[in-house]
Amino acid sequence: MNETSKFSKITERLSKLFHKIFEPSHIFYTITFFIVVIMISLLSFIANPIIGNVLLFIASTFSLAFIFLMIFGVVPKMKSFLFSPDKKFDRKKILSLIIAFGISVVIMAIYFIFTSLPGFPIQFLRWDYILPYFVVVIYFGWNVIQIFFIRTGFEQYSIKADGWILKDKEDFKQNLFLSSIFLILALAVPVLIQLGTYFGFIDYFQADPGNFLDPLLWFNGWNIVMFVVIAVTSWRLITIFIKSKRNETPNVFSSIFYILIWIIIWYRSFSFINSFRSVTQAVGIDIFRILMDVLLMIFTAIMVLRGLGAKVTRLRILNEDNLAFLLFAFTILYIEGQIVMITGAGALTGSFTDRKQISMLNNFLILIVTISFYWWYSEYTLERKSLILRKAFKPEEVIVVVRDFKQYLINSGALGSDKISEMEFQNFLRKEKLNIEEKKVSENNTLDNLTKNKTDI
Repeated sequence: MNETSKFSKITERLSKLFHKIFEPSHIFYTITFFIVVIMISLLSFIANPIIGNVLLFIASTFSLAFIFLMIFGVVPKMKSFLFSPDKKFDRKKILSLIIAFGISVVIMAIYFIFTSLPGFPIQFLRWDYILPYFVVVIYFGWNVIQIFFIRTGFEQYSIKADGWILKDKEDFKQNLFLSSIFLILALAVPVLIQLGTYFGFIDYFQADPGNFLDPLLWFNGWNIVMFVVIAVTSWRLITIFIKSKRNETPNVFSSIFYILIWIIIWYRSFSFINSFRSVTQAVGIDIFRILMDVLLMIFTAIMVLRGLGAKVTRLRILNEDNLAFLLFAFTILYIEGQIVMITGAGALTGSFTDRKQISMLNNFLILIVTISFYWWYSEYTLERKSLILRKAFKPEEVIVVVRDFKQYLINSGALGSDKISEMEFQNFLRKEKLNIEEKKVSENNTLDNLTKNKTDI
């Protein structure tokens, strides 16, 4: 394989992962986006409410401009105008951005001025109230719900591992033996990780005797709390393992899923205590740290672009070309959500002195959500996959069971096929509030899956 072919494949892969933002057709808009991110990131080091207001205006305006470009991209005739692939810096692209930005400046300026008037009647619609809190909600909201998207990938890996390890689903004894080994492995991994973290980083947290915020004291306390969390989540894993054994469906899915989730729990918990150390210890501020913060902001922007893009591709207004504009718009507001808490803007004063405090709070929230999510989802997903006894059925699943029971009665001769018509069957479903004819029953909810559950003694 020659170098050109390798480069072509890498480019194609990057294009798919990051939704064409690095392709010639989009690179002008991508550069503009990163210039905006770098600009507001650098200016955010001036923690001043006036600067905060300016940055909020800039971020809102550019975000709205990209929304307009997204709308323009829906029109088929605008495709060649906005996304000419042969020229990276085509005049048409520059003109399109200028027009979208100009419209956005006018709209945002009118909004800022009009809602700032003393006689404006609706207080919560004022820019200085709604915009600062809106971007803060976007920042924390996106971070908190990440686990609901991450779990999809974790499930896929866990399913593949389960299918590869437990090849013969009918061999109960062998599957129980293998699942028991992976249970022990899953229980051991968090303990080993936490012990390694404690002995590996204890010298990193300098003692400050007599200080309530002594980093070493809090590091030791954090380790104690984490071992309690390990005990609680391990008990959950053991409980669902016993349920799957009773159901005669031993699996390694739950153990693999637990290990993957625990990596997130550990990462977020360590990031929290490390941010706490940075806040409490006087480590100084230098140009290197400022540069690293800006680079981290850019990296975060790229990861948000990639993660969000995979979730919104089903919207009809979006296509493979204009999707990037929505990602740019959202990511600018996401970045501004962190900045506005430092600089302050409108009615929101600066809530934090630096990014380390925001990181500490952010990681704490994500940690709580991740642990709570695992506690609920670890059992829920096994029920849905018929690996443990179900406590409840969805209406679609009830219809599958009832419909199959009808067919079972017909096949066994207990009920003639001419005794109950499809219309009568549908009337029965309506009477039982199960009238969902328009909904398609998922393939995962077929009778084979539903009847795998055994009675839990």
